[in-house]
Amino acid sequence: MPETSQEFYHCPSCGALVSVETDAERTCGECGYELGKSLSITPRMVEQPTATASGAMVQRNVSTRRRPAGRVAPVLSEAMTVDEIKAESKADSLRPTDEIVSDDGNKKVVRRRKKRKRIVIGPLLFLGGWAILVMLVVILMKYREGVADSESDSEEKEEDGRRASLQAGMEELLRKEMPACHAILLGFLKEPIWTGRAQFVWDSAKIAPKMLSYYERNQMWKLPVGSRVTVLRANLILHSPDDPVIEAVFQVDFAPVEDEDGQPAAEQPEPYFREVTFMRDGSRWAIDWEALVRYSANSWQLFRSDIEGNNVPGEFRLFVRRTTGRFQEGQAVMVLKFFEPREDRSEIWRQDSPPVVVARDSESGLRLQEILERDPESWELGQPGLWHDDPKGLRRVRVKLYWESTADNRRLLKVGKVLAGNWLADGYEEDFSHVVPAESDGESLLKPDAGTGDGR
Repeated sequence: MPETSQEFYHCPSCGALVSVETDAERTCGECGYELGKSLSITPRMVEQPTATASGAMVQRNVSTRRRPAGRVAPVLSEAMTVDEIKAESKADSLRPTDEIVSDDGNKKVVRRRKKRKRIVIGPLLFLGGWAILVMLVVILMKYREGVADSESDSEEKEEDGRRASLQAGMEELLRKEMPACHAILLGFLKEPIWTGRAQFVWDSAKIAPKMLSYYERNQMWKLPVGSRVTVLRANLILHSPDDPVIEAVFQVDFAPVEDEDGQPAAEQPEPYFREVTFMRDGSRWAIDWEALVRYSANSWQLFRSDIEGNNVPGEFRLFVRRTTGRFQEGQAVMVLKFFEPREDRSEIWRQDSPPVVVARDSESGLRLQEILERDPESWELGQPGLWHDDPKGLRRVRVKLYWESTADNRRLLKVGKVLAGNWLADGYEEDFSHVVPAESDGESLLKPDAGTGDGR
């Protein structure tokens, strides 16, 4: 491009510094003042006065370079004060619009839009869905718990009602029938010989031979003169709907003892207690004689001593106690001891019972564990309850026992079969929760004649 010359003036009217091309009209772009011809300017001396805005003196800068004609445009000073910079910065920060200069030199004002933060909806929907699902699961579980609690409460109330009805019916039957049972026992005790007593026992035709054999070596139960027999408590066993059993505890009080002066002595004999069980025998009640005397065909004292001729396999009504447990030949076993019932319980522990080893997982072992672990707290109406009074650590049991000889000529007492956890007559055994096939019980297979009991 060809270069042009420009001239610079200080306007005498407004004092602005303007540039004018040599060929253009000399007019101030700020106030329109017509400028004169350019003058050459000599270097300013100290004594020379500077130009003022009053127009008395004009100071010009003369350039020999020419510029194309055009309108005189004001030149703004690039120097800014500190206050101006702060004000401009503040204005820029508050300015809501931006200026954009296009290629043709025109300015375009564009409104600045606030940039919005983009929100990702996908994760929010995912979390929201899971939250709703968890809430629904919680509500469903609460509903089911409420329904279960309601059903449980309903079943519990129904069970309580059933138990209350059953207990009321049992108590009513005991109130009605116990006077007859009491009379049966008194009639039995008044008979001086066993033949007279046989008429008061259950299934007397079957029991009479046993009574004869038993009383040849044992004394009959007789009441002292002046004594009194009263019912202490009774319980109804629901063996079957048409065959109930009444078990009762009677208290025997002795006649008062007098001193030499005919006055009651300071020390009176203590009463004793006797268990008696009554069964329906036709239209009347009768005494379960085997449970009354804890019948065994063999003498326990002779049998446990392994005396020749008296050590044949037999059925016994005894107390059992678990002494310890151990492993024998890799198998868990229980070590037991058996004791004969005595009226004086202090005599029970004086017996020297041989130890008996039983495998825990055999049928006899499982039944013995169930009997030994019975808890009165879990007792149900209609079940036998006399075992609640058993001495601590002992449980009543009806069991078949036999002796076995080992290869080294040792004699071991063995359990043939556990029949019941009571002393009732044959046919009144309770059901056990553990049932093992008979062929899996190795102990019962060792002695084929062990299943015959007392040889009957």
